[in-house]
Amino acid sequence: MSEPGDIAAFDGFIEAWRTDLEQRAFVRFETGTLPHEPLTPVGKADAFAQSFGFQPIGFNWEMLDPGRDMTAPRSARATLVEALSKDLARPSLSWLSEDRALACADEFLSLFEEGEGTILTNHLNGLWYPISGASDEWSFVGMDTRLIVLLVLASRP
Repeated sequence: MSEPGDIAAFDGFIEAWRTDLEQRAFVRFETGTLPHEPLTPVGKADAFAQSFGFQPIGFNWEMLDPGRDMTAPRSARATLVEALSKDLARPSLSWLSEDRALACADEFLSLFEEGEGTILTNHLNGLWYPISGASDEWSFVGMDTRLIVLLVLASRP
């Protein structure tokens, strides 16, 4: 059985959610181990995203609260549910139902060691900063002491 911070756990997450998400959105999943350089979380997010051909956005990454409280300011859980439940370009279309989006968000957050996880998004104070060049996207980088993960969601044309 895989544990938080384990690449096998991320592989299971991808297997469980890829089909549902790819039917409705462009999805990119990437995972790896943390760089050994003493970078800030933003520096790690940029370096990791760049290694897959994405654009760095520097301090436009917003650090989210990885706790379970959906009402917390900058709640990762609430932000993930928002991202997973509606198409940015066509908000009346759902990618996942709210219940399924919550289940997906919870599974994503469970990939990281409790108390060690850091979650960043490219949406900051109502603005968003694309890393993929898509006309609309949500991007998330999650990391803990052993694992770094990139999740990019964009509308299909």
